Amino acid sequence: MRSNFWCSLGRAAVLAGVLYAGAGSAAQAQSCYYNGAFGMNFGTVGSSGGSSTSSVTYTCAPSYNGQTYYYQICVYIGPGDWSVGQPARRMTNYNGSFLYYDLFSDPVHTQRIGAPGSTPVYQLFMAVPPGTQQSGSAPIYGKVYAGQAVSAVNSYQEQGLQGLLRYRYGTTAFPNSYDCTTGGSGGGSVGFHSSGVLAVYENNCTVSATDQMFGQVPPPTTARYAHSFISVRCAPGTPWKVGLDKGQYFDGNTRRMAGKGGFVRYELYQNEHAFLVWGDAEADMVTGVSDESGGPVILTVYGEVPPQPDAEMGSYLDTVVVTLHY
Repeated sequence: MRSNFWCSLGRAAVLAGVLYAGAGSAAQAQSCYYNGAFGMNFGTVGSSGGSSTSSVTYTCAPSYNGQTYYYQICVYIGPGDWSVGQPARRMTNYNGSFLYYDLFSDPVHTQRIGAPGSTPVYQLFMAVPPGTQQSGSAPIYGKVYAGQAVSAVNSYQEQGLQGLLRYRYGTTAFPNSYDCTTGGSGGGSVGFHSSGVLAVYENNCTVSATDQMFGQVPPPTTARYAHSFISVRCAPGTPWKVGLDKGQYFDGNTRRMAGKGGFVRYELYQNEHAFLVWGDAEADMVTGVSDESGGPVILTVYGEVPPQPDAEMGSYLDTVVVTLHY
């Protein structure tokens, strides 16, 4: 005789974070200025991490004496409010959890962008013809690191990132400066601000269950017992409830398995001593809260087939739906 468990997964809506980019003023520097403010929105991420792309836009002035200016530009972005002294940048949900991320100059996330003095330096080059200013864009590639299990309570953000755009220019060729502090005919620097880095950690749970097998026995003259397992995995700090429906052949009083010989009564319990029936009513569910690791929680389902010496020989089966609420 066996009682198979099928599971259905409850879903909770996930709200994506919205990034409100503050409008930066075009603060004119000696030869280059920045446009707007740097910001990044990862949207919804999970334990597999996430990525996003933003940019820093800049404009450099031309010569009005018939020369072409050759600009070398270096882009720096310092740590925000929660990243100083950390091995990677991080956002917080202001509820005790942190989500680690980084900013890169390349789409494969190998060259991190840091504050002045960090290496490698993000460099770009732009030739500006006489009489017409030119604008360029420095792509910024963001990565939320995989393998993080954090609370899904509140969205994550980091503010206070300060950027710096250094530049050098030449009149016959591009300067060759490692950090845009020397070389060429001149240069300077201009700072830029950030409207913040945002993300939402997915409020996602999964559930799975094993079959409950009572074994091959003659019609039971004494109670038969078995147990099976339910695995629940949610983001840390997520409260959840697990309910079991009454099965396909419930007769109004007890669960039943069906076979060629009719029915065999059985019941499912929350505890080993068969006191608390496990059902799908609010009072009959098992509840819990995922711990800080975000690892699976294993629940035991205790089954009992009461004495039924008149049951006919044969195979009996029922299907019970497991529903996870969160």
